[in-house]
Amino acid sequence: MRLWIALLVLFVAGCSSTSQNGGNSLPQTAKIDDKSATTDTMAYRNLAAVIYPKSFETGGVFRVKATGSLEGRVFLNTEYDYRDPRNITIVLSPEIATEFEKKHEMSPEAYFLKKRVLVKGQLVQVKIWFSSNGKRSNKYYYQTHMRVASMDDINLVGTTAANVG
Repeated sequence: MRLWIALLVLFVAGCSSTSQNGGNSLPQTAKIDDKSATTDTMAYRNLAAVIYPKSFETGGVFRVKATGSLEGRVFLNTEYDYRDPRNITIVLSPEIATEFEKKHEMSPEAYFLKKRVLVKGQLVQVKIWFSSNGKRSNKYYYQTHMRVASMDDINLVGTTAANVG
């Protein structure tokens, strides 16, 4: 049953965005050469919710509005508030973040902030528990993450090497 719902969500998202992006082969992504186009984050959030707790490999174009890090992981957010249901959090592992910093001589947070990125990764919904006084409470919310497996899976869109950095 969940598979049928997931397929229905993909179909509806594909149909609704096909007319917006001229039939692009990435149904939830607008043409990459369009200077303002980004992926419909709510379609991705809905898909992640339907397949929870499983993940789905996909890609998209996102504008990074905010960044953060915790325990070496880097988080690139599509909304200013990472708790916003429309937010997709692009997650770079500590290994990828370190490799990126060595290669580019700057943090991924600074490099990608306020830029559009083309990302490939595992889309997954993650349960985030609230804590109080260092102890986990019984309250939680969900975030939608796109986990990047390699530095090759995240790239800037619409900029040249001369513009970066």
